[in-house]
Amino acid sequence: MTTTAGSQAEAVAAELDAEYAGVGWWGTLYRAPRRRRWYRLIPVEEIDGEQRSELLAWPTRPRRPDLVPVVPGEQGEQRQLAGRWFQVVCYETDAARSLADALADREPAARLAPVAGALRALPGWRTAIGPELVALPADVVLTGQGPLLLPLPGWGAPSLGQIFAEPERLAHLTPEAARGLPAGGRDPALHALGVAALHCFESPPDADAERLLQRAACATVFAPRPRYSRLPSWMRRVRSVRAVREELHALTGPRSEEPSEVDPLRLADALDEARRAMDPLTAVRALRTAGEPRKAVGLAHAALVDQPGYGLIVLAAEIAHEDLGDPLEALSLLERAVQADPERAEAYPVQLSIIGGLWSVVLGRLAGAADGSFADRLLTTARAAFDRLPPAVRRDHAHELAVCLIGRGELVEANAFVHQWLHDGDTLMWWRFDLMLDYAQTFLLLDRLDAAKQVADEVRDGLGRVREHGSMARRDIHEHGMRYADLVRRLHERRGGESGA
Repeated sequence: MTTTAGSQAEAVAAELDAEYAGVGWWGTLYRAPRRRRWYRLIPVEEIDGEQRSELLAWPTRPRRPDLVPVVPGEQGEQRQLAGRWFQVVCYETDAARSLADALADREPAARLAPVAGALRALPGWRTAIGPELVALPADVVLTGQGPLLLPLPGWGAPSLGQIFAEPERLAHLTPEAARGLPAGGRDPALHALGVAALHCFESPPDADAERLLQRAACATVFAPRPRYSRLPSWMRRVRSVRAVREELHALTGPRSEEPSEVDPLRLADALDEARRAMDPLTAVRALRTAGEPRKAVGLAHAALVDQPGYGLIVLAAEIAHEDLGDPLEALSLLERAVQADPERAEAYPVQLSIIGGLWSVVLGRLAGAADGSFADRLLTTARAAFDRLPPAVRRDHAHELAVCLIGRGELVEANAFVHQWLHDGDTLMWWRFDLMLDYAQTFLLLDRLDAAKQVADEVRDGLGRVREHGSMARRDIHEHGMRYADLVRRLHERRGGESGA
């Protein structure tokens, strides 16, 4: 249903050849960016002769980079529109959006960025307008230069009639002003922007003007209630988001801090920190860095309900595997990633690495399970992961699949598979000690002991060469050397004590 005020705004917009942009602290705003114009319309009965003279002098003031220029009106400074007389302040800018438009954005981070910019600009605006400055979201336009203020009078609050005519102004009143008291230690301009910032997190309750005035007087317009939250549930768990919301409630609440204790620049930094944390990848990584991997995985699961994303799934799987030591949770997450986007390759190397590690550590004890279905499913997953890897990187991950094949007893296939990836044309890649040792292991398990010894000898000689030339990290040489020693021991045992490699 269109209200009377809404009908009048539409009629004024039509006569002005512009569109309604919102409620300012003084007057209402209309925009016509194609003509590079914005307009502030103040009912003439709201101002006296001295105030009118001040408005008429604005176009002659020196221009400032943080303020939109005021220019003479095309059809005079007073106009009758929709049957009512207004004092018209005309601005020159092609801005298409205001801070009020940004606060209606669906993405929380997109709402916070311009509010933080407005807080950084506030000291300059206050210097230009005066200590009585109060700016509503529609008084701030968004340009490539950042938020700019549409200059408005620093005359304190408009009349009570005007405030009740546009209840949006009520929400930005300080509690003291709503009770008819002096501002005291509270900064009205910072309070108004604090209310705008809270609007990024919460919606004000539906209420008529009288009830909204009562809420403003009690500093409870944005009293924290989950059902009024504009954030997804996972985002409300993020530490920096919770912290800045609590700070904003303290700023706008019944016992506000002294102005000297509330730095708008520091508050802007806190909003930016919360905005960055509204990216689930950033929030999850921050918890991991803080040494809270379990909370990180829990937050990832919560965020995936609202924002399913391949990268977030893979990150959660990585944390589950590397930080929590929970490979099964990691594999479950990676399967979700594969189902979400089979064409992306990031999940497949991690799947192979985890399954290879599982086989080395756990699945040896599961080999005799009743039906082996779990091991079969893992091997199927590993085969599919390897086949979906880009051809250029398959050789780098051949060892992981070889471990799976050997562990599942697919020895002939494993032998042929390793032989394929150990050769580049006719060249044996002897320096791939992981695959060379896999190759020797398959021969050993197939009872081809002479072939196993021959490959083992090549590994021994190769390790000697890289140790001598320093062409491989000592840690890697040690790990391959330990595997080689274990292979030689087993080969010696299989030969019943004969001289081994």
